[in-house]
Amino acid sequence: MEPSHRNPNLEGRLQNALNDGKAVWAIGDIHGCRGTFEKLLGTLQLSEGDEVICIGDLIDRGPDSEGVLRIVRNSKNIHSLKGNHEEIMSRALRSPTGRTMDFWLRIGGRETLQSMHVDSSKQLEKAAVWPNLTDNFPTEVVLDRFRLVHAGYSLESPLESQSDKERISSRTVFLAQSSLDPNRQIIAGHTPVQKLIDFGVRPPEAGVWFSDTRLTDGRPSTVLIDTGVMLDPKSYRNPRLSAYNLQSAEVREIQRATSQ
Repeated sequence: MEPSHRNPNLEGRLQNALNDGKAVWAIGDIHGCRGTFEKLLGTLQLSEGDEVICIGDLIDRGPDSEGVLRIVRNSKNIHSLKGNHEEIMSRALRSPTGRTMDFWLRIGGRETLQSMHVDSSKQLEKAAVWPNLTDNFPTEVVLDRFRLVHAGYSLESPLESQSDKERISSRTVFLAQSSLDPNRQIIAGHTPVQKLIDFGVRPPEAGVWFSDTRLTDGRPSTVLIDTGVMLDPKSYRNPRLSAYNLQSAEVREIQRATSQ
């Protein structure tokens, strides 16, 4: 029996695509930037059988979170993990007069509500349907050669014993001095690569971040694919949205679109 935080049907679909030689693209934190997301998808030139798995944090901060959610909901081959922003939204909407709602509004929920394109008195009502989708996102996808997770893992306990809190909120996986899963590459987001410098880790000039630690087959043990699409370009280099091909290790990225 699979753990409840995983989706065996999704895992089977992604693994079958890899086995068949199809592209499986992992996309970093989108944060409501529908226009940029659509432009990045266009560069992927998806063919029949290709799959896309978003790493979570589809919502908040950008101008069209509902538009991003609609793309994922209405697409047969675009899927998503749950990020901490989806979890916070869900908790806030369950208690709209509580402290979690105040917190959500401060970290990007206000923009998500505005993207509902209805009168402000009806925004909460319209937004309340979206946890029916996002609450069912898995917090981890485990494949033969990959683990996909929003934030990563704690370095203090075995992967199988960790909770959703570690999977959607931790910021330590990029500090690991040895591979946490010797046979599977960990693909994560949550921490923009530009902010790795805050943890004593050198950010990449462009592209995604690859760990120096190696798996038994020589691949980097961890790949971070949140490239800070909603960061302030005056403070951080090259805010962009990135995609990583699990089949080929190719990276595609696009700068934040003017329309976002």
